[in-house]
Amino acid sequence: MHTYNQQQGVRKIIPGGNLSAAGITITGVTPQMTEWIPNLLDNLLPSSVESVRGFIHEENPAVLAHERYNPVLRRLQEDIDFEHQRWHTTTDCWSDAKAEAVEYVNSLVEFAVKYNDVNEDELDQLSGYHRERYNSLKDTLTTISTGRGPLNAGVEALVKGPARLHNEVDDTPQPITLMFDGESWSTLDDRGTGARALTAIAALGSAFDIRLIISPTLDAAIERRYPDWYDAHLGLTDTHETSTTECPGDDGHQPSSDQLNLAWEAIQNLSEESGRVRLLGNLPVDGSRDYRDLKRDDEIDVESGTVGRYILDLEEFGLVDIDRRGQYNSASLTQIGQTAVEQYITTDNRVIHPAQSTLETHLTPTSQPQTSTVYPAHMNTGKGEGEGEGDRPETAEEWVAATGTPSDGADYVQWLNGPSGVLDAWGMHQRYLAGRRDRGVTLVDDCIDRFEDGRVSYLSCFDDELLVTTQWGGPIPTLGRLAGTLLSDKALNKVLTPSRLGSEFEKIDNSVVEKLEREAGEVIRWGHQIGWFGKDEEDYDGWRDRIGTVRSLCLKRVGELTNSDDTEARTELIRDLHGLIASATQLYYAAGVDVTINIRVPDTKMLIRDERRCNDFLDFARYTIPKQPAYGIHSGYRMLLEDRPDKLKRRLPYDIADADSTMHLTASWVFSGPTMTNLHGDIECAIDQEADELREAIASGRESAPVMEIPVRIGNSYSAIRDLVEEYASAKSYQVAHQGDIHRGKQDLERLVRLFLRVLGTEDQPHRACPHDVVEAMLHIAQSTQNYDFLTIQDVSFGLSNLPTKRLLPELPPTATKLLKTLLNANDPMGRSEITDTADISESSYDRYINELAAWDIIEPREVNGHRRWEAHLEPWWTPQSDREEPFADPDSDTGILYDEFPRDVASAVMCHLITHYDLPDLKTAYIEGIRPGDDIKTLFDDHDRLKRWWPFLWGAFADSDEIKTGSDDAAGSDSTVVCLGHSPESVTRYSPIPM
Repeated sequence: MHTYNQQQGVRKIIPGGNLSAAGITITGVTPQMTEWIPNLLDNLLPSSVESVRGFIHEENPAVLAHERYNPVLRRLQEDIDFEHQRWHTTTDCWSDAKAEAVEYVNSLVEFAVKYNDVNEDELDQLSGYHRERYNSLKDTLTTISTGRGPLNAGVEALVKGPARLHNEVDDTPQPITLMFDGESWSTLDDRGTGARALTAIAALGSAFDIRLIISPTLDAAIERRYPDWYDAHLGLTDTHETSTTECPGDDGHQPSSDQLNLAWEAIQNLSEESGRVRLLGNLPVDGSRDYRDLKRDDEIDVESGTVGRYILDLEEFGLVDIDRRGQYNSASLTQIGQTAVEQYITTDNRVIHPAQSTLETHLTPTSQPQTSTVYPAHMNTGKGEGEGEGDRPETAEEWVAATGTPSDGADYVQWLNGPSGVLDAWGMHQRYLAGRRDRGVTLVDDCIDRFEDGRVSYLSCFDDELLVTTQWGGPIPTLGRLAGTLLSDKALNKVLTPSRLGSEFEKIDNSVVEKLEREAGEVIRWGHQIGWFGKDEEDYDGWRDRIGTVRSLCLKRVGELTNSDDTEARTELIRDLHGLIASATQLYYAAGVDVTINIRVPDTKMLIRDERRCNDFLDFARYTIPKQPAYGIHSGYRMLLEDRPDKLKRRLPYDIADADSTMHLTASWVFSGPTMTNLHGDIECAIDQEADELREAIASGRESAPVMEIPVRIGNSYSAIRDLVEEYASAKSYQVAHQGDIHRGKQDLERLVRLFLRVLGTEDQPHRACPHDVVEAMLHIAQSTQNYDFLTIQDVSFGLSNLPTKRLLPELPPTATKLLKTLLNANDPMGRSEITDTADISESSYDRYINELAAWDIIEPREVNGHRRWEAHLEPWWTPQSDREEPFADPDSDTGILYDEFPRDVASAVMCHLITHYDLPDLKTAYIEGIRPGDDIKTLFDDHDRLKRWWPFLWGAFADSDEIKTGSDDAAGSDSTVVCLGHSPESVTRYSPIPM
C-alpha cells in the first residue's frame, strides 16, 4: 500500500495491500450507485453522528440534554453555507439537490440528538411514533443522492450534503476504502452509468480520504474508458499526490487557488432560479454584450427591465464589469467572473460544487481556446428532458444524430454541441465547417448517421462564421428548415442582434450608405433586396416582429403543403421560402457574417437510384444556390436572373468595376453523405442550366452585369486535406515543412497527407479522406500536451488513434480495427490477454487478425521479459515516405518483415509479407514470375477479398505524387470546377434603373 499524508482526495492502492488503517471499507463497488451508496452512508452514519454531536458539544452542550437543537441547526447550516434565510424569499428557491441536502442535515441533527443511543435490536421498545420517526430518518440518511431520497436528487446532493458537512465538521478527513467489483465494471455497456459512479467518488473525495482497490486489468480499462477522469484523480498516484479541486482553464493555465476561492464565494451569492446565473452564463468569455441584446435573449429569459438590475448585482459581486461609455451599456466578465463561468457553472446554467466541477470538467476535457464566441452552447439544448449526463453519445456523429424529438420537448433549432471537451461546441463547429472549401459548393463523402428527427436543424456561430446543419428531406421541408434556422429566435438573439445591425440598421454597409447619401432602409430594400422590409420595418424591433410573423406563416404552410398536390400553392410557397433564405443570407453578408449551409443526405445511393428524388435534389441545387450572390450592396440574382418587370424597377444604380467584375456568394454550401461526390457532375450541370435563364437584356448584351461564379469542389481530395493540415498547423504555429528547403517541405506535407489518405480511404476511393475526420484528428493533436515545433507522423498517428474505431481503415472488419486502435492508444507494448480485455474482443478474433495486421507491419512484436508484446505504427517502415532503413522489430522475428535482399518497391513490400501470412498460393507464383506495380497488382488484389480491403492502405503509400494529388492516373484531373453564369462586361459600365 502506498504511503500518503492523510488528506482528502482519491487515491489508488495496490490490491492485497494493508487494509488495517482505520476507516470504512466498502466491498463490491459497482457502477450502479444504488448498490453501494446506501451501504456507504449506512457505514458512515455512526461517524457522521459522532461528528455532529462533537459540533453541538462545542456550540452548546446543553442541547444534548434538552434536545432543543434549532439554534445549533441554524448555525450548522450557516457554516456549511445553505443560506437558510433565502428559503422564504419569493424570487429565490433551492434546487432539488440543495433541498435534499438540507433535509439530510436536518435529519442528521435530529437523529444525533434524539436517537443516538437507540439500538436497532431494541426498536420494539420505542413508541409507534418514535419507531416510525427513527426509520424515516434512517432512510433519509442512507438514500440521499441515489435518486431514491426525499426529492430523488442525484450526485449533487451528495456534494452539498454529506461531503460538505464532513468537510466542515471533521478535523481530519476520514479514510474510506472502496473495493471495485471487477466483473461489473468490465462488462458495463453503458459508459454513462460508470461516469455517474465516478462522479460520486470524486464528490466524496472533496471531503474524505478515498482509497480505491482496483485490479491491474480493471485499472487499465478505467484509464482507457475514462481517461480524463483517470488522469485527474488517479494519474497522480505515482507522484504521491491526490486529485485536486482545480482544473485547467481554456488557455491551458491553472487558475490560482485564490481565484477559485473568490469565484466560488461570489457565485454562492446567486440563486440558480433567479436568472442571474443564466445571465452570467450567457456572457462571452472573451468580449462583451450590450444590454439591448441581453434583454432580447430568450435563453436568459428574464424581464427586460430586470436585466439592468441583475447586472448591477453581478457587478457588486465582482463577477461583471459594466462599460457605460457608449450609447448602450454593455457587460463583460471580470477575471473572477470568467473563472466562475468556466469552473462552476454547467452548460445548462447550474452551479456546481468545486469537487464536482473538477470531475465534470475532466470527464470531458477542457474546451478549445475561443475568440469572438457569439454564443455559449448548452449541452442539454434540445436533447430531451430525460437524458442524463451518462446517456450522451460518445462520437460526433452519434451526438449530432441524437436530436431528440420536438414532441418530447426538443427544439426544432438547436445549438450545435458535442460529446467531449475536444468535440465541444467549438470543436464540433470546426469539425463540420471543415467540409467547406472557400465559398461555393463542396461535396463531401462521409458515412453520416440519420437524424433521430429529421425536422431538427443545428446552428453554430464562432468568429463571425455561421454554420447551419440540416438533413435533406425533400425541397419544401429542406427550404423550410433553412429559413426557420437562419431566421430563428436563436439566430436573432445571438447573431443578428441590434448591436450588430443597429437599432435602425445604421451599421449595415455604413461607409457605402454614407457615400451614396441614401438611408440604410433604401440600401436594404432596393440594394440587398431583403424582402418584407417596408417603412415600418426600418427599426430593429419592427423588422424582427415582421420577419418572425412571415417565418411562422411560411413554416405553417410547409406542414400543410409538403405532401400536397396543389402545384400552384407549392410553387408560391417555394418562392416565398427562397425569398426568406436569400433575404437572410444577404443580411448576414451585409452584417459581416459568413454563412455555410450543410445539407446532410444519409442515403445518397437511394437518392441517386430514384430518378424523381434525384431530380428534386438537383432542382433544389439549381434554383436555390444561384439566389445567394451579392455585388457590393446589390443582390446578384436581381442583377442577373430576375425577369419580373416590377422587381427590376426597384433597384439601385450600380457600377461594374473593371478590376472586380465577379459577384460574391452570400452563402457557401456543403452537401455531405456517402458517395456524395458521385453527384459532382450532376450538380454542376444543374446549376449550369441557369445560364439559359439569364435575363434577355443580359444575354443579348443590352445590359451589363457582373459574372456569377459558383465553384463546385470535392471536399475529400488530396488538395482539400492538404489545405486543412496546413491551416490547422499554422493556427497552432506548428511547422510541417523544413524552412529553407521548399522541395523537402512539400515532401513532408505530402507524407502527412498520405497517412490520412491511407488510414481513412476506402476501396472505392483510396485517394480520398473525409475532412471532418481529418479536422477531428487535428483537434486531438492540438489538445495533446506534447511540446514540439514540427507536426510529425507520430502526431498524426496520435490524432487518428482518437477517432472512432469504424473510421480507421474502414474496409477492415470492426474487430480488426478495435485491436489496432487498442494498440495505438497504449503507452506500452501489450500482450494477448491485455489486448483482448481492453479491446473487448474474443481470443479467436485476436488469433484471426493479429497476424494479418502484423503482415502489413502496422503492428510490431516486442519481447518483454520473455513474453511477446505488440505495439502499433500507422506508417510501416517499408513505405517509400518513411525515413527508416530497417524494421521496427527484430528482423529475425517471424512476422514477414521485408528483408534486405528484396528491393523496396510495391511488389516486394507486398509479396514478401503476404506470402508468409496468407494462404494464397498464387501470390507466391505471381511474385516469382516478377509481377510489378500497376494494374497487375490491382487485379491481383481484386481477386482476393482479404487483400482487396488493404488496397487503399497500399495505394496511399506507393501511388506517385501526380496520381495521389489528382485521385487518378490522369495527372490533368481536377477536383474543382466553376460554373459561370453571365459573361464579363467588356468595359466599366453603369446601370441606371427606371426612376421609381
